[in-house]
Amino acid sequence: MSEKSLKIGSTLMAVMGVFALVIAILWILITEIMFVSDFLFFTGESYQEYLAASPAYAEFYIITKKLVGFMILAVSIPILFINQSGYKNGEKWSWYALFITGGLLWGTLLGYRIFIGYVGGSSITFVVGLALWLLALLIPIKNFFGKEAS
Repeated sequence: MSEKSLKIGSTLMAVMGVFALVIAILWILITEIMFVSDFLFFTGESYQEYLAASPAYAEFYIITKKLVGFMILAVSIPILFINQSGYKNGEKWSWYALFITGGLLWGTLLGYRIFIGYVGGSSITFVVGLALWLLALLIPIKNFFGKEAS
């Protein structure tokens, strides 16, 4: 069972890493589409109205959201490498590394939504990522911290 749980965990971690990578690419390439609902909820006005009234500030808003996309990209790529190089082999350091990187990633994204007070339907993306990360860490936990773990 331990080999099977490790394989399931590393597969789920790879899925979560690819999921985060796709989210990052979408945030970078189609930023305006990804954040119009956040903007409307937080400010009470549409992004298009704001863009017409204050183009420089509206562009700055989009630039900051693109930077979040680059942050997700900067975390998702190491997650994929850590999973491939150590996690699938049951190396304990990789469990800790993925615990920290995944926790920072999904904790930051969910924290952002909680901070702005917008935890609506589009937050499901972050909840799915968090669930994949938790399952990937918890299913094979005995491989890393059980009696036979090294």
